Amino acid sequence: MSILCEHLSARPARFFEEISAIPRASGQEAQIAAYLERFAAARGLSCYRDAADNVLICKPGSVGREAEPPLLLQAHTDMVTEVVFGHTHDFSAEGVKLCVKGNILSADSTTLGADDGFGVALMLAVLDGGAESHPPLECLFTAAEEVGLIGAGQFDYSRLHARRMLNFDSAEEHLVITGCCGGLRSDFSFPVTREPAEGIGLRLTLSGLCGGHSGEDIHRGRGNALITLGALLKKLEKHTPFRVVSFLGGDKDNAIPRDCVAEILPQDMAAAKHFFAEAEALLAAWLTSPDDHPHLTVEEVAVKDAMTAADGEKLLRVLSVRNGVFYRRADGKQPPETSRNLARVRMTDTAVSVAFSSRSPFDARLRECTDELTALAGELGGAARHHAYYPGWEGVADSPVSALWQRAYRATTGREISTTVIHAGLECGLISSRLAGLDVVSLGCNIYDLHTPAERMELDSLERVYRTLLAFLKDC
Repeated sequence: MSILCEHLSARPARFFEEISAIPRASGQEAQIAAYLERFAAARGLSCYRDAADNVLICKPGSVGREAEPPLLLQAHTDMVTEVVFGHTHDFSAEGVKLCVKGNILSADSTTLGADDGFGVALMLAVLDGGAESHPPLECLFTAAEEVGLIGAGQFDYSRLHARRMLNFDSAEEHLVITGCCGGLRSDFSFPVTREPAEGIGLRLTLSGLCGGHSGEDIHRGRGNALITLGALLKKLEKHTPFRVVSFLGGDKDNAIPRDCVAEILPQDMAAAKHFFAEAEALLAAWLTSPDDHPHLTVEEVAVKDAMTAADGEKLLRVLSVRNGVFYRRADGKQPPETSRNLARVRMTDTAVSVAFSSRSPFDARLRECTDELTALAGELGGAARHHAYYPGWEGVADSPVSALWQRAYRATTGREISTTVIHAGLECGLISSRLAGLDVVSLGCNIYDLHTPAERMELDSLERVYRTLLAFLKDC
């Protein structure tokens, strides 16, 4: 029996467990797309798979509802692939190992993939026959959402006829999402020179930060490991000169970095060790809950060469770049208006490469972010590339779809549900730009710490959302 069947209705339980066993990192959705093709074929459903591994499965309306206007259900098949520091997991070949503790579902040392596996599982449950009454359904499973809405941007929308849509890619059961930010990714690199510099250096490993989703959590004051270790190095400059040997940290563009590692060659080893012995107080002052258990490890390491002092200063400039929330909304309410996440730093013998993600509902604000990074890259002797742009989204005023979902949720749970906008990006904006007149909302169940190995989902919340979906389909 499925590990989840005792907690959930059989259909969504079975499908969530099945897709969790399938490797589905962003850009590697071939296996989940093939699974969806097999699923459709086994049930005699129309299926289309494109070159980007987007999959569209269509199901006729139930008896008596065949001629009704169709409804579009949509979720993305890829997941953010983060792992606990010090552990390894081959996301290209392995699924995730599920862990159940009471009402909470998580994964063993990795991201869970409830973002957006819960949406995929709900749609499969409906296509499998879970809804007794429903209009014609167009179920779109998009690829590579987490790396810039790539799949949704490549899909042929002439294949769709629906002008009503439910997107399942949110993380709070009690909210109906009616708008989101736009965003883009920025990469830049600059050349560096290494020189012989033999001696004993220090390896600094900062870990234990909670990280988070760079849209959902950017305003919560969570520490960015790259920025934090960079700030420590800037403080160290007042105690002793040093050379940067290496710096490595962060991974996914849409995740706040949780850990990083640097190697340095200090001129005064005693002064450097004394400084880092006292660094715990600095970290406690800089970081707030839930980042209240940072761990800084300091180890001696043999060094053969290092970046020039001038190039080391360039790196420190990058690590002190404006980061986090830039602008808040005029009414002072959440979510924030504009933000940027320093997501990743990598080094080779000849260059440093850096990745950022920026978010805002306003293109002018996004241009401000990119102009600043372009200028900085130029000052460092490098170049910037801005890509994976996606538009913001402002939903339909007085949305009938929103009203219907609120009514179904109230009837199913006895609870009220409210509407809001979010700072994260969703495919709703891109899809709305391709389907004129689309009435769409985004929905979710309770998922916490997205884009981190602490990601977890409330099982009874998923059950309530599934029952609400069945009620919605019956009455829409």
